[in-house]
Amino acid sequence: MEEQKIGEEQTVIGNISNAEIGGAGQANLPQEVSIWSKIKSFLLQDVNRDVVITMTPKQEKVLREVHDFWFQKVNFGKVKDFLFQEITLGKKNK
Repeated sequence: MEEQKIGEEQTVIGNISNAEIGGAGQANLPQEVSIWSKIKSFLLQDVNRDVVITMTPKQEKVLREVHDFWFQKVNFGKVKDFLFQEITLGKKNK
């Protein structure tokens, strides 16, 4: 391989100069990903993007049932009847 000096800072080896590979002989390798960079990228991610969820028909049915349960209309009459129902402990005497 041929090495040519172009200036004091740049060296050309073959067809690639050190300016193209990231400076004084260092290649543009990915840096080690630290925990802080993972946290920072998570906290600063784009929150306005659309989320697409694909579900099977069975999963859609379960999700619909759970949604209907959580957002059902409850009136006080049903709650009162449930809370104040008669409870019998032990055997019923006839």
